[in-house]
Amino acid sequence: MPENSSCSSASTCSRESCEGCPSKAKGGSGIAKEPMNKASNVKKVIGVVSGKGGVGKSSVTSLLALAKQREGYKVAILDGDITGPSIGRIFGVENKQVLSNGKEFTPVESSQGIKIMSTNLLLESNDTPVIWRGPVLAGMIKQFWSDVMWGDVDYMFV
Repeated sequence: MPENSSCSSASTCSRESCEGCPSKAKGGSGIAKEPMNKASNVKKVIGVVSGKGGVGKSSVTSLLALAKQREGYKVAILDGDITGPSIGRIFGVENKQVLSNGKEFTPVESSQGIKIMSTNLLLESNDTPVIWRGPVLAGMIKQFWSDVMWGDVDYMFV
């Protein structure tokens, strides 16, 4: 086991190599660089990722979220699959609309009590194609982090 098991590069990390490690850089990386919405208090963020499509990322995310919710935690899902969102359909909220005050959004809550933000909740129709690429996609995920009023959340799955 590496010396610093909390390091994001823990598989190659040692106490001596931690100085200058990019994981130690101030400000974090990814969406953590963006300020969280002031109406949000997210304690733990867990990413479910893969470079390949169709491997079950949304299924795993949904099952993990349900498991934590059943353990009594406050749970949210930030659907990072901007061009092919399915979390709304899985939780039966695909026809609900996200509320907005013009600057911030309120996530939709599933019947299980899980807060959800997904691209398909912002579109007029579920079959509206999203053809964004690159920086626009990354910007949308950052907006989900900084412009959504998540409230108190113990676990957020992305």
